[in-house]
Amino acid sequence: MRVVVLAPAALRRDAWLALLEGQPGVEPAGGVAGIDELAAVLRVPEPTAVLIDLPETNADLVRRLRVAAPDAGLLVLVTGYDLPLIVELLQAGATGVLSTAVGAAELARALTAAGRAEIVLPPGIAARALSLLARGGRVEAGLVEPLSEREEEVLRLLGQGQTNKDIAQALMLSVRTVEAHLRNIYGKLGVRSRTEAALWAVRRGRVSAG
Repeated sequence: MRVVVLAPAALRRDAWLALLEGQPGVEPAGGVAGIDELAAVLRVPEPTAVLIDLPETNADLVRRLRVAAPDAGLLVLVTGYDLPLIVELLQAGATGVLSTAVGAAELARALTAAGRAEIVLPPGIAARALSLLARGGRVEAGLVEPLSEREEEVLRLLGQGQTNKDIAQALMLSVRTVEAHLRNIYGKLGVRSRTEAALWAVRRGRVSAG
């Protein structure tokens, strides 16, 4: 997974890139100081995650980032988990939110997941965040075709904020099989993204908010 670091200070960009160097599955691809520099380092269709380390990140900024990098995973670093802020960032287009207190290995896993468009949230608040997001979201898709028992299981875990790898381990499947189930689920729900499917599940009571 290619990773681009967005941070105004050069020392912080260099520090994050050095921390990620050598982590499995991650390819540090440089850093930028501002949103206007992102286009020069993105390579479509290569999966890319943008690690966002800014003094203050708000919904307006994330919306601008989403416009500048429509196909990239946007992982926002925060000093602490504030549920209302997390919901605002997700609504604005963030792929995930992660605390600066995590270690290098967990950060690398989160970036890999974000680059695959998987929702990245701390397990303790993932279901609550998705539940709040669903209440104010705009996902109104109906069920086009009934889900199979296995697809229901995959959707339930998706609604809990689990990654494809987590779902595969929980259900004793391969990651590729999980991805195939997700494609089928998207089609049957009439949605276009992982987030929309998760919101569909939460809104219709397919997953406990915890």
